[in-house]
Amino acid sequence: MRSSFVILVSAFVLAASCSVKVAAETTPCIEVSGSATLNIVPDRMTVRIGIQEYYRHNPGGDSILVRLADIDKKVRNVLRRSDVADSMITVNDYGNYANRYESKKFLMAKSMDVKLSSFAQLERIVSDLPKEGITSFNISAVDNSDMARYNREGLKSALDAARAKAEFIAANEGLTIYGVLEIIETTPERYLMPVFSNVAYDGGSGMDNMRRIVRTYSVKVKYLFR
Repeated sequence: MRSSFVILVSAFVLAASCSVKVAAETTPCIEVSGSATLNIVPDRMTVRIGIQEYYRHNPGGDSILVRLADIDKKVRNVLRRSDVADSMITVNDYGNYANRYESKKFLMAKSMDVKLSSFAQLERIVSDLPKEGITSFNISAVDNSDMARYNREGLKSALDAARAKAEFIAANEGLTIYGVLEIIETTPERYLMPVFSNVAYDGGSGMDNMRRIVRTYSVKVKYLFR
């Protein structure tokens, strides 16, 4: 899938005057800030699916235990139909989480991490997964395989915004920029967090929030004027 992004450049935010001695002369300088925001379409995501044994109640009144292996098989069949290779599936946890007093038997459970490459793939899985035996469904991470390029684009846009601000101030005061004294990147620390969790698989606005990665880049630059 071809990724796309939108850059939003900040308006005038900060400008501070300063001066520095250059060749025994005091040269005016100014500190300005610049920032840019990128909206990036993810092409990699990790989904965590939780499954657990359960009792299927028959019309006659008796109950049949649906084994974990049978639920796992159904889930993997759904994933294969959505072009998910077995190598993209990792068992993350395995055990028993049910209240022992609610059943004479332990109900075994596990979760699996599934790596996907598109939201179309995700939506096919959501529509085909069985309701029974599924205890959780979470998008735990989103990413883009070309993030390094986007990071460079975002930083360049932040620097361009700072320079445009400085040039505006210089022109307004009848001055000319002739050098850069200092550049400090002030981009905030990045982190990933799950922002969509819906065991009912009904999509909606929660999933819409996952369709982009928002990254903000910022710099402070000191320019020399004359």
